[in-house]
Amino acid sequence: MKYSKIISALFIGLTVTACNYETQVSLYASDLTEDTGEKPIYAPVMLTGEGTFSQNDCGKIRNKVEPSLQNYFENVEFKGCSDGSNLDNKISFSASAPVHVGSVQNGISSTRFDLPFGIVVAYDQELPNSRFILISRGNNYKPFAEALDNAMTGSNLLQNGAKVTLEIQNDTREEISFTSDGVFVNGAAIGRTDPKTFSLQRRDSIQIKLSDVSQQHIKEKGWEQIGRVDFKE
Repeated sequence: MKYSKIISALFIGLTVTACNYETQVSLYASDLTEDTGEKPIYAPVMLTGEGTFSQNDCGKIRNKVEPSLQNYFENVEFKGCSDGSNLDNKISFSASAPVHVGSVQNGISSTRFDLPFGIVVAYDQELPNSRFILISRGNNYKPFAEALDNAMTGSNLLQNGAKVTLEIQNDTREEISFTSDGVFVNGAAIGRTDPKTFSLQRRDSIQIKLSDVSQQHIKEKGWEQIGRVDFKE
């Protein structure tokens, strides 16, 4: 089974009074072309926490965080600690998360996830070459966030939600395009009333960062549409 690459980062602190959370998702365009049916693709996830702790505290942080990750993600594996920004450090875990691809007519939009989050790739059967990418909060998001907040001083994932970044890589042989609005694309702000379309040649990639409003929508409403990928007919 071909796995999409989804990278998720969760920023966690030991003694800090606030924590910032990020989720980065990387998808290969070819993974968006085939329906997944009843069973999703289980894609790799990288969970990385950045906070105010020393390298000597890495084991303590691992012991606090790992049980929560193991309860709410699949295939959790500790990857180690590394330098972060300023005086902060990072701790990383790999895991797995689901991706569902299918048509609106077959009910893909009503897909539910048992894990904290998942990806839905939806299309209309009359327009099969246009794939809409949505990030969906899973049924276990709240208990996972509460468990993490209880484990870590300064963690406030349940209330603040997480920053979300999506990377799309064109691994097909044809040019594709990505259209979105109200996001940051490769660092540039795209307005809600001014959608932009970006062409991706073979092996090109693009990074889309959600706005604060979109991140809040995921936390409160349970989902957000990231944009649309168009394939050639």
